[in-house]
Amino acid sequence: MSGIAGIIRFDKLAVATDDVDNLKRLLKHRGTPSCQHIDNGILLSFNGTIETGQSHIAVTDIDDFPSNQPCIPNYNKYGTQAFDLLNADFAASIWDASNQTFYCARDILGVKPLYYVFKPNCFFAFASEIKALLVLQDVSIHPNRQKYREYLTWMTTYLPYNDETFYEGVYSVLPGHYLQVSAQRLTLQPFWKPDLNQFNSLKAPDDYAEVFRERFFTAIETRMAGRHIIGAHLSGGLDSSSVSSVAQYIRSQHRSTIHTFNIDTGLASTDESDFVRAVVDQYHPLHHIVHPVTDVLDSVEKINYYFDRPEHFIIPSSFHLSVSLEAQQLGCESILTGHDGDSVITTGFDYFDQLLDSQDLDRLMLACQQFISYPERDLSHLSRSWRTLDNQAKFETYCLSIIGPALTKQFRSQPLGAFFRTLQVYKQQFNLSEASILAYCVKRIRERIANRTLLNNALNEDFKQHTFPGIQNSTEQFVSKLTEEHQVSFAQILNVTNIICNEQLNHIGAYYGHEYQFPFFDKNVIEIGLATPLSVCFDQGRGRGLIRNGLKDILPSVITSRLSKANFVEYGNLSAQQLYKATFERFNSTSHTIWEIIDRKKFSKIVDVVFNSRIPMQRKTRYNWMLSRIIYLALWLNSLPTKERLKAGVLF
Repeated sequence: MSGIAGIIRFDKLAVATDDVDNLKRLLKHRGTPSCQHIDNGILLSFNGTIETGQSHIAVTDIDDFPSNQPCIPNYNKYGTQAFDLLNADFAASIWDASNQTFYCARDILGVKPLYYVFKPNCFFAFASEIKALLVLQDVSIHPNRQKYREYLTWMTTYLPYNDETFYEGVYSVLPGHYLQVSAQRLTLQPFWKPDLNQFNSLKAPDDYAEVFRERFFTAIETRMAGRHIIGAHLSGGLDSSSVSSVAQYIRSQHRSTIHTFNIDTGLASTDESDFVRAVVDQYHPLHHIVHPVTDVLDSVEKINYYFDRPEHFIIPSSFHLSVSLEAQQLGCESILTGHDGDSVITTGFDYFDQLLDSQDLDRLMLACQQFISYPERDLSHLSRSWRTLDNQAKFETYCLSIIGPALTKQFRSQPLGAFFRTLQVYKQQFNLSEASILAYCVKRIRERIANRTLLNNALNEDFKQHTFPGIQNSTEQFVSKLTEEHQVSFAQILNVTNIICNEQLNHIGAYYGHEYQFPFFDKNVIEIGLATPLSVCFDQGRGRGLIRNGLKDILPSVITSRLSKANFVEYGNLSAQQLYKATFERFNSTSHTIWEIIDRKKFSKIVDVVFNSRIPMQRKTRYNWMLSRIIYLALWLNSLPTKERLKAGVLF
């Protein structure tokens, strides 16, 4: 674990000794500090090295991958484009004394956090954790109410990651970007230039799978290099099983073993033990079954302190704390995780949209047939009687779920005669019965009626009227540019949920003495994932084709053929109920700050749904999420830091 921090005074005042001491103390869990003085400032590296050149000084929080080179030589040669040469999880700051300028950069997926405060002509400060900035004498602590709206709104799309934090005036460096900071101004620029043309020579699906395999192996091997005690998440899903299997396969060549961790909630709906056992039986890692920390309230309060903002995982981090506690006792130096691997190595199910857009109806019909051809594929969300339907009924039901939204758009945009001609084409092409079309229409109407009563948020009207999102620096413009340039979506990886969860795991690991590492977020793995055609990812209806084919001789067959995922809605529901019961007295008072934000009537409706045993579990997903986040925020508001509490090291 490591970190960086620094302060420079542009007003020529001396950096306060208390500020330096507080930076060292609040980041001491990240490692032993090294210091380097600069003009009216200081740079600190925790558990790392400080590079010095003729007129440059660099501090980096970077994973020590063998292929990486020192920062300053590359900067001298390539300038800021040197950041794109790094295939690493990193946060870096370079002081260029020749032009009195700071350059601060962060890896493309934001695995390494980096926050900053800038007051023109006064000072600039940066750190790996927000609390280290909040304790500085010239930084005022004010919660950022604008951030609450984003945090509390039910999200159904990929929201772009922005640079605002939960504290006014404290910002986050955008992933894949660098800051250029001088006394008078701060500018932000992207540095990541994905090279997808390098894969133009690949033709067959096996070609893509082989490149993925090679790069994935390298990503894991480099993340284990130099570390003796390695841990890995092993849930039994494709992502965690791929990471654990490859890691143990590599370690076995050196007669060494990794530790694997599986979380047992005690619920049948989350039980993946058969899949976990298949990996354990094949590779024989040192396997540990852990249980979520029983005190959910305590774990949430810990995260609020560790992370300097409310808990962000939908399922409380009692999950992650339980693994980190076990890993800490075992002395693990790092934990490999497959977290959000499906954002990079995708299902390929966007292939349906691609075929619809091109009106390639023959291939679309074949793709639908392939998708439903697997007996274990359960699509009960499309029809409650899915398992009892015959093959033709399943095919019609699924086809309509794919083409139905497109037909709806055409119904709204085309003259009625043109729409019916289009409908007739689809009906004949897919051999759809009038009964199936009618059933689909009735289902859509019922869903629209039901959705009218669903809450998207519990914000009160006064809060909504007085908090409007301002102009933000975000990944949105960068994502749009990359998507247009490469004709593939980048939104699935450069978004709020993905990146902020990376940040949270980094903070958790820092307090428990290990590095969380994400092989799927290796730059080389990301690029092959982005460059792979949807038809290859689709893999004749299985999805995740790069993994299934690239690791077919590594993964147990039960994993490569798996089409299901564990369902954590029931566990999320129980956690939300437990959290509500444990915290109700804390924020039930009408004077609590949370009621300046939340409408009590909407809140009561959310509580009623979460606790109503007659409502089907799948309909509770958004309500579990909203209730949990409201409570997380209320707890965070209860424990807002002050200078005194930060200096005294009071958690909550």
